[in-house]
Amino acid sequence: MKTKEGDIFKRDLDGEEYTVKRIINRMVVLESKDGKRQILTEIDNLQLRSFYQQKWNIEAFKTML
Repeated sequence: MKTKEGDIFKRDLDGEEYTVKRIINRMVVLESKDGKRQILTEIDNLQLRSFYQQKWNIEAFKTML
């Protein structure tokens, strides 16, 4: 599944949830729910299960059916 703005990921290191705010080329800006923290990472890192787990958006899933 392709990563897009608005997707939610849980970081395994601290259990915090981050939203994909911006994708530029191969880089991604993740922002915490409270907006106080941001992470800049490569998009391929979001696919590594040892770092991040994608949270499913039920509404987005329904539109795929």
